[in-house]
Amino acid sequence: MNDRYIRLTFSVLAIIFATAKIYAQVSVYGFYSTYTDPSNPIVLGQYEAISGEWLEWDTLAFCDGVVMGSSAFDAGTESYMFTGIGAAPGNNSIQFWDYDVIDNAIVNNPSFNQTINAIQHDMAGDRLLALGTYAQDSTFIDFGNGTGYWEYEWGSELIELNSEESSVTSIAPIEGINGVVLGATAFDSDNDIYALVGMDYAGNQKFIQLDGTTGAVISSVNLQIPSNMGFNELECFINGETFLGIKRPYGINPNAETTALVSVNPLTGELTNLVELPQIYAFSPNASVFEQTTGLFIMLYYDFNNQSHILVVDPVGAEIVADHQINGSFIELQINNREFMVAAYGNASSIHDATAEGAWNLWPNPANAVVRMQADAAPYQVYDAAGKLVQPWSSALEIDVRDWLAGTYIAIQANGRTARFNVAH
Repeated sequence: MNDRYIRLTFSVLAIIFATAKIYAQVSVYGFYSTYTDPSNPIVLGQYEAISGEWLEWDTLAFCDGVVMGSSAFDAGTESYMFTGIGAAPGNNSIQFWDYDVIDNAIVNNPSFNQTINAIQHDMAGDRLLALGTYAQDSTFIDFGNGTGYWEYEWGSELIELNSEESSVTSIAPIEGINGVVLGATAFDSDNDIYALVGMDYAGNQKFIQLDGTTGAVISSVNLQIPSNMGFNELECFINGETFLGIKRPYGINPNAETTALVSVNPLTGELTNLVELPQIYAFSPNASVFEQTTGLFIMLYYDFNNQSHILVVDPVGAEIVADHQINGSFIELQINNREFMVAAYGNASSIHDATAEGAWNLWPNPANAVVRMQADAAPYQVYDAAGKLVQPWSSALEIDVRDWLAGTYIAIQANGRTARFNVAH
C-alpha cells in the first residue's frame, strides 16, 4: 500500500470561480468485513476517503481476530499496529503485530505480556505511548485452611512501548479515574502531551492532559457536557492547536442536543460546536483519525438505517467534505501522517530504503503448472486477488496450479512474509 501520491479532486465551480477548497487524497486504513459473510478472513483495507474508492485489501492470514481499541499507526515505519488472535496452528494466543503497509509484511511481533490499549505515536520523538494496567491494591482472601487467593484493584498507567525489544516502560500511574473512554485518547506531538477522556469515581467525564515524558498531570477538568450526552473519538489537530471529538446523545433522545464535532478547551472543559452531524446514529470506538496535513477529521459512523459511512469533516471550514456509504464494517481506523511528520519534525525513520532480508522466493513467475519455493519456507496459505482462500495451510515446497484460474495470487506465511505470483495458461 502506498498513499504518497496526490490526486486532486475539484468541482467545475472551483475551476470557474476559484472559491471552492481543493482537498488532496486522504487514505485511511482499517479492518474491513462485509455484512453478508462475517466468516471471511481478517482483511486490512485502504480506503480513499475523499473519492470513496477502495485502494487495496490485504488478507492477514496470520490473524484470526482483532482486539477493539488496540490499533495505532507508526508514521515513522509506516506500519499499522494492533493486537489480535494468532491464526497459525499451535499459535492462537493474543499477540501484537507491527504490520508494514507498504511492503505488506510483519515488521515486529513482540511479546509485551500485559494489557495494552490506546497506543499513540509521538511523531516528534518517534516514540510509542499507550495505556497499561497496574495493581493499585491487593487483598488476600483467606479460606482459613491454608489456602486462598489474591484480589486486585487495577488502575491505568501511562507507558512507553518498544516493539523491537518487546519492552514496556512504566511512566506514571493515572490517578483519580475509574476508567478511560475507548477511542478517546490523542497525542499532541508539538507539546509532548498525552490527552484522554476518562470517568472519575463520581461518574464525571474528565479531560486530562499528561506530560508525555514524565506522566505529570498538566490539566484535569470536568467536561462541560449535558448528563444525557457522551464524548468520544478524541483527536489532536496539531496545527490548529486544539483537541477535537464527537459529542453525542446516549441513544435516541429527542431532548438531547444534536451529535456534533466539537473542540475542547483543555483548561476549562468547555466544548464548542464546530459542525452538527445529525445523520450519526452510532459509531464504533476508535473509528476516527485526523489527517494533519490537510486538517481533516475522518470517521466511520452508522446512520439511522444501520448503514455504515465514511465521513470527512473540515473543522476549520466547518463543512462536510465527503460522506460515503460503504457496504460492510470498517473498524479500527488509522491514518499515515508520515508526510506531516517529515515536514514538521524531519525525523521519520524508514525501513523501505534497504533491501529486505529473508525475501521469500517463488518460481517460475508466471507459472502454468507448478510453483516452487525455497526449502526454508514456513507454513503458508494462498489467496486469490479477491481474497478467497485457494490453498489452506501447507508446508509443501510445490503448488500445483494447473487447475487454477489465470490471475494474481498472494502466498502468506505464518511468520507474515508474503509473495505474489501470477498464473498464466
